[in-house]
Amino acid sequence: MAWNEGYVVEEAYTSGFFRKQSPVHLSAACALNGFEPVDTRKPFTYFELGSGQGFTANVLAAANPHAQFFAADFMPGHIVTANELGEAAQLANVQHLEKSFAQLAAGEADLPPLDFITMHGVYSWITPENRRHIVDFMARYLKPGGIVYVSYNAMPGWSAATPLQRLVLEHARAVPQRLHSQIDQAKSLIDRLINAGATYFNSNANGVLKSRLDSWARDKSVYLAHEYMNESWQALYHADVVRDFAAAKLDFACSAELCMNVDPRQLSDAQREVVEGIHDPLLRETVLDYLQNTAFRTDIFVRGARRMTPARRQQWWADLGLALTVPRRFATLGLPANEPNFASAVLDVLADGPLPLRVLGERCGVAPEALANLAALLVWHDQGTPYIVDTVAPSSGSSLRFNSAVAEDAVFNDRYQALASPLLGSGVSASALQRLVYRAVREHGLPLDRSVLAQQIWRALADQGEPIVLGLEPLPNKEAELMEIRRTVDDILTLRAPVWQQLRMI
Repeated sequence: MAWNEGYVVEEAYTSGFFRKQSPVHLSAACALNGFEPVDTRKPFTYFELGSGQGFTANVLAAANPHAQFFAADFMPGHIVTANELGEAAQLANVQHLEKSFAQLAAGEADLPPLDFITMHGVYSWITPENRRHIVDFMARYLKPGGIVYVSYNAMPGWSAATPLQRLVLEHARAVPQRLHSQIDQAKSLIDRLINAGATYFNSNANGVLKSRLDSWARDKSVYLAHEYMNESWQALYHADVVRDFAAAKLDFACSAELCMNVDPRQLSDAQREVVEGIHDPLLRETVLDYLQNTAFRTDIFVRGARRMTPARRQQWWADLGLALTVPRRFATLGLPANEPNFASAVLDVLADGPLPLRVLGERCGVAPEALANLAALLVWHDQGTPYIVDTVAPSSGSSLRFNSAVAEDAVFNDRYQALASPLLGSGVSASALQRLVYRAVREHGLPLDRSVLAQQIWRALADQGEPIVLGLEPLPNKEAELMEIRRTVDDILTLRAPVWQQLRMI
């Protein structure tokens, strides 16, 4: 078989930041669900498998300068890009390795024992042999008590959309052209089938298939190719992943998507009766997948998972905090922005800055369970996150250098869409305009001449050669673009910059 083993390599994968891979988030998720976490306030080791262009690993290395990070991908171009950003940010605590899963499993890298191993968008896209190599790698390097994060397309949720993936793959086999042409022609074929009244599409018009079709209309060709055109793509059942990982002595702990850790009290009476009658944990989790029609899982495993005692959980509760990652105006939990909701009082307090959960609960008169649910909702909507409280102020030098490098890159393109926060030990989403404003703040400090800044940002975006779209539609002319940019700059400096300060990002 060719070196790519059926994986799409014609185009580099997108350089996203995947916050659920944050070691702090993974440890907080374990603690919130009653499992002994890894204390990320101490030095730790972290490895990302299938790291793509390495952006997630670079963000995390910048936000956790006391830890040692490794990331591996088998595409040389990905490693070059990852190293370029790491060097620009002067990150001394991350290594990007051009290694296959087979090479890593065979020990062809000089690695220490690892506290964290993560992989996002990898496990259900590769061959069964490579999945075995990953398990062998984890068995070889993960410490007892170490945490693994794995995301994968899941059954039964993908059952209705799996034929769509097969259609795209068969089309790619039959039409061996350049990737973008294949994707364009596949889109055309799908549209023609829908317009012709194909029974498959008519019979599965709702749910996961609809979301997949929406993705085909919305997402870029590179993403669609990597999502659908890998020869070994397979949606997996949670039970099979658990059995795979058992060979590395791993125990399933919880979901990294906090909202997916279902409390039976959140179910209907009939559903709760079914779930509470099942005592086998593997079957119970499988039944929950059927109740929710789960199509994507973000699982956390631990090598030797240990349940905490109530006293130990109280101790960790005191060590967890909660922070908003967006201005208070945008922390809506998906509800109407101008209407008070059940969490308004807590969110108002968090607007003044991150707080330990225990302090937040005492100040607002809110029970721990309610705060945990709020944390889950904030994570779900990318509006906030739990973090681990440290009595020592986090070092910000590494994050500041990294953020400056990312902001400088925004002058030329829009690939790096997050900035690092040393307080959170993670990254925070940042649009192109936000990064360009951040660049000005770092270079010139505050206050700034906002009219001059708007002109500079307009020129940078125009030079990138892409249409300037600041709303749902492109703006009609330069004057309209400058007016909207100036309005947005004002909002960023008034609303977003204080959040950056709270999170030690500037």
